[in-house]
Amino acid sequence: MDDMAAYYPPPPPPPGSVHYPYYQQPPPPQPPPSVAPPLQHHLVQPYFPQHPPPFSSYAPALVPQPSHDEVRTLFVAGLPEDVKPREIYNLFREFPGYESSHLRTPTEKSQPFAFAVFLDQQSAIGAMHALNGMVFDLEKGSTLYIDLAKSNSRSKRSRTDDERSGSDKKARGSSYSRGAPDSVMETSMAYLYMRQLPET
Repeated sequence: MDDMAAYYPPPPPPPGSVHYPYYQQPPPPQPPPSVAPPLQHHLVQPYFPQHPPPFSSYAPALVPQPSHDEVRTLFVAGLPEDVKPREIYNLFREFPGYESSHLRTPTEKSQPFAFAVFLDQQSAIGAMHALNGMVFDLEKGSTLYIDLAKSNSRSKRSRTDDERSGSDKKARGSSYSRGAPDSVMETSMAYLYMRQLPET
């Protein structure tokens, strides 16, 4: 028992409590240290950590920066005509690295399509593998076709969910109608969408 007491000292009794004979006599009171000493008992965890971990330990040591050549945008086709921007957001929001999405509404000549932007290509590919071929709308038989876009958006403004810019979108008109390409992605979208259509 004496050997165990050397390894597992009991916690000091609270002030004014009764002294029990099987506990060792606590040492005389000392001035309180600036940081609580760690307890040695195997069932008691220290209340205050001796030294909080440095801030850098909360973040990864090396945060991968996306390469300028790395495509981290997904092209999403196979959407029903009544799809809403919020549905695209909800589709991707749980995936690691998701940053934003942008829905292009259907026109007389095209089906609706969307882009989803991720922090890095690895995150984009993970979402693509998880969702490609998924039935998006059972009633309409809409099956998602997802692929890496041919390039990332060249737009200087952030492409966040359409809900934020829905009101000014009608006033702006589409990039095609103005003749000013918004990005190479719109051209690639048309190519990818046409590639998936059955030959007639």
